[in-house]
Amino acid sequence: MTTPSQPRHPRNRRALVTGHFSTVGDIEVLRHVETRLRALGVPFEVSPYTPDLLGLEPGWVDAATLDPADFTHLVVVCGPYAPNYPVKYPHILGRFRDCVQVGVNLTMVAPLADCDPFDALLERDSDRTVRPDLSFLHDAGRVPVVGLCLVRSQGEYGGRQLHDQAETRLRALLARAGVAVVELDTTLPRARNHAGIGSGAEFESILARMDALVTTRLHGTVLALKNGVPVLAVDAIQGRDKVTRQAELLGWPEIHALDSASDDALDQALARCIEPAAKDRAAAAAARARELLAEYDDAFAAAMDADAQPDRRPVARDRRDRLSALAARYRHWKRRRFPKRS
Repeated sequence: MTTPSQPRHPRNRRALVTGHFSTVGDIEVLRHVETRLRALGVPFEVSPYTPDLLGLEPGWVDAATLDPADFTHLVVVCGPYAPNYPVKYPHILGRFRDCVQVGVNLTMVAPLADCDPFDALLERDSDRTVRPDLSFLHDAGRVPVVGLCLVRSQGEYGGRQLHDQAETRLRALLARAGVAVVELDTTLPRARNHAGIGSGAEFESILARMDALVTTRLHGTVLALKNGVPVLAVDAIQGRDKVTRQAELLGWPEIHALDSASDDALDQALARCIEPAAKDRAAAAAARARELLAEYDDAFAAAMDADAQPDRRPVARDRRDRLSALAARYRHWKRRRFPKRS
């Protein structure tokens, strides 16, 4: 006979750990629970409530394939817990109901008097207590933070542009590198900006905090260097174009043509950009740019004194064909005939 201070299953304990596991916070709490189970010498399997998340971690298993008789404990981890969960997730909470059920870091949605199925409950919050979230106890580590700034389309380059390929390859590059990615966009106004950025000050304030930038944009390249941020500049125009010319002028070495650079070359280039010494090289490129622009203000002042020479420019003509003209007339008639109501 065991005493209350002794474990009910001093040997042969085995746990099934389950939960939502659909957010970063869920996973951090799960990691802490896994650490504690290992420290206690308790082997375990992990199975999310919903099978569609099984691919998130290679070691996770489908609870439906497990025999409940092989487990002594069911540990339910993180997130809300509602009275309908045994009905909602019967393949776990129903099939493993004979196990010792332990609730960890849960928000108990209903009062405990109405819903407390756990043999031991260490809730995050309920109508009886509130505890700090367990993610405070997990050290997730740190990874480099890399901005991603892409051109979506540039009609001026026609079939030479490879922006769709660039996005696919560069997102794969960042995934391989295991870095934290911050989406950046130079487009204005704010309503059209994919990152919700509305000014140059906002863009540069975010960019300056990056460890590196990966970009297909000319202004992504130069604004990164301006702020001393190493940049992996990728020219997504076949045969190279303005991004290459700008980087070469500034002596910035990490410029690569998408149509000729291998994935391995891009991997190595990003690794060089993340090295601490790369920041000094970026600052040197920015200093070179300012040196080359030292006479620009005088050149601009002289340009404003130039005489107009209209013969240098072609005469602009309306090139719309008859069909386009008819379509424009129809749209004008429709707006007058069916005005929008305010």
